[in-house]
Amino acid sequence: MDYRCTTPILLLLFNRPKHTRAVLDRLREIRPTQIFVHCDGPRESVEGESEKVTAVRTELDKIDWPCEIKTLFRAQNVGLREGVSGALDWFFEAVEQGIVLEDDCLPDRSFFPFCETLLERYADHEQVMHIGGSNVAEQLTRTLSSSYFFSQFSFVWGWASWRSAWAKMSLNLEGFEDFVRENRISSLTPEPIAQAYMLDKFRATKARENNSWAYAWAYSVLNNNGLSIVPSLNLVQNTGIGEAAATHTKQLDRKANIRASSLALPLTHPTRVERPNGLDQEIFYISQKSRIRLILWFLLQKLGLR
Repeated sequence: MDYRCTTPILLLLFNRPKHTRAVLDRLREIRPTQIFVHCDGPRESVEGESEKVTAVRTELDKIDWPCEIKTLFRAQNVGLREGVSGALDWFFEAVEQGIVLEDDCLPDRSFFPFCETLLERYADHEQVMHIGGSNVAEQLTRTLSSSYFFSQFSFVWGWASWRSAWAKMSLNLEGFEDFVRENRISSLTPEPIAQAYMLDKFRATKARENNSWAYAWAYSVLNNNGLSIVPSLNLVQNTGIGEAAATHTKQLDRKANIRASSLALPLTHPTRVERPNGLDQEIFYISQKSRIRLILWFLLQKLGLR
């Protein structure tokens, strides 16, 4: 495939030189013309992290194709929530649309033309806010007649979006009380326990009981009645789950075993901009909680044990 990516790419890096090297090797195959790089600063409490962060930043010196590079290197650690959201603010202030990759997100080459094609196709469609590259439920969707489908789950293991969509990001989940009162969560799933689980995640994010920017973005998409695009095949493998250096994904997860597939080009588009009936509920069980674990979570909540 004689292809070069002309859409700006934001790399979110931190302290894993090996993962950074693998992502850069993949980018070398598609030779992007513009790369933005955010790298958080080392945590003073973590011995040896300063050297790892320096090694990550040094990897950028190995970019050996014509490319404009812009960097946002933090002198001190600002954390995942503020760091990533701030990097995305910086990125979308500079570009109208772009692709976002974390250091442990290794995409298939077809991920890039997939994003570029859909960024162009849906640039003026306000409801479409997110183009995801990962699909943890591909066993349910690989036989779809189209190359992708619409969902209200915004997977961030490799994704793309527009400045106009990111402008709706609410890091502090503004309007959450109205969101709850008007039961807007029901658009995601009709199941009351699943609704309670997602609301609990959003409440914890709003209260800063977790360090997640991704749940804030998921809330922002839902709160604006937005849609996400999900490929019918998984296009990005997460290579960081289960590693000691991972921030939020230390436990081994079956989703990490889903390798990146190649999506046939040109893309086959759905005939309508709407979600397939019932699919988001099944995606919830795969990406969030299985039916059994969801019931267990609910019982523990009722008993006050969580």
